[in-house]
Amino acid sequence: MHKFPITEYNKFAELPLEKLNTLTFSIYLIDFDWNYLFVNDFSKKNLGTRGEDLIGKNIWTEFPELAADSSFNELRKKLEKRVVANLITISPINSQRLNIVGYPLEDCYYFSASILPDKGDLMQELRNELNKKK
Repeated sequence: MHKFPITEYNKFAELPLEKLNTLTFSIYLIDFDWNYLFVNDFSKKNLGTRGEDLIGKNIWTEFPELAADSSFNELRKKLEKRVVANLITISPINSQRLNIVGYPLEDCYYFSASILPDKGDLMQELRNELNKKK
């Protein structure tokens, strides 16, 4: 699970961007107009060419599949009310299972996203562990 002490920070300028860039889960910082302020290297790698040059661009324009997804619209509504939001969903961008946490700061939204294992893979892993114990 992704962990970063985001509650220790209040504003974009306070965040240690160099540290966020070294994490092995996706971090996005988006202003209140939904434009990218920061995308960490892990995110860029997972998005491939779609992750290049996102700074200053609008998330809903760059990824219209997110704007059309009801789960992401619920996440958006909660954050706009300045409420911490959590979402476990299938990404409409790459079909991966994701756990997304959105956290409102004073001047932007902080998002962290972790890729979750496929349920089938988890079940097989559990079966393997049970068979080892027999």
